Amino acid sequence: MKKIAISTLLVLAMSVPALAGNATLKKDGKSYALSCDGNGCFISEKISMFKSGPRKRLGAGGADNFRSWKAKLKQQGYS
Repeated sequence: MKKIAISTLLVLAMSVPALAGNATLKKDGKSYALSCDGNGCFISEKISMFKSGPRKRLGAGGADNFRSWKAKLKQQGYS
């Protein structure tokens, strides 16, 4: 029974993409979505609550890169 439970948890853990972070930043009255996962870090303009513009790839993903990009964008005037 324990083996089945452990193997189920491992399968679920491998199927979920690794999210490093998501943030909503504002600049000049517009909202931007910064998102990082295992595929990379991306920024896009939020058009509405459920729709966003084209994503621009910023670089490699990961939690450290997410924090780095968030700090860089805040220095550029995003809040």
